[in-house]
Amino acid sequence: MNFKKIQKNISKNISKNKFRLISAVAFSTGALIFSACSDTSKPNVELIQDMMESPALKPQEYDKGGPNDGAMRIPPEDTQPVGFEPYRFTKDIDGAAKNKNPMAGDFSEETLKIGIKHYTIHCSVCHGANGEGGMTNNSIGEKMALKPPAVTSDKIKGWSDGQIYHVITMGQGVMGPYASHIPQKYRWQVVNYVRHLQGKGNK
Repeated sequence: MNFKKIQKNISKNISKNKFRLISAVAFSTGALIFSACSDTSKPNVELIQDMMESPALKPQEYDKGGPNDGAMRIPPEDTQPVGFEPYRFTKDIDGAAKNKNPMAGDFSEETLKIGIKHYTIHCSVCHGANGEGGMTNNSIGEKMALKPPAVTSDKIKGWSDGQIYHVITMGQGVMGPYASHIPQKYRWQVVNYVRHLQGKGNK
């Protein structure tokens, strides 16, 4: 009996079976991948999951590899949030006085609700709940050497809406800027609420 010939035939059969098995696995894998791609209601097969699912970190969470060991990154210089419009009159008081109020005359309930909310939180502590200023029995204003003015005074009544908006945004005298406290989209509502305290818009 020629054992070498038998051994050679067995090796050929094994090689053929290996090729068939590999071909079958490759075909099945390919069919599975293409079937997943064709059915948009099912997720794709994730062959390398580390590239599909990155680790999620909260803004103030500890991150060993991050700057200052924090997950929060400092935005590049001069970047701005989407929809943000830089205030053009930071050093132009005359230009600020001419800045038009896009909500002028709007004393609707919705506008005044937003205005009173931010005025009460940020302004009333010094200027009084009714805009009376620090000259009266005011918890903070009365203790200040330089009393906060009444927003209902004739002086501030004579200011334009743009001037009031400017003081809210940039501050004035010992009053610091409130640009980081009162969102840009709500400052005109605060201006309108101040006008409401001055008697405008009252029925």
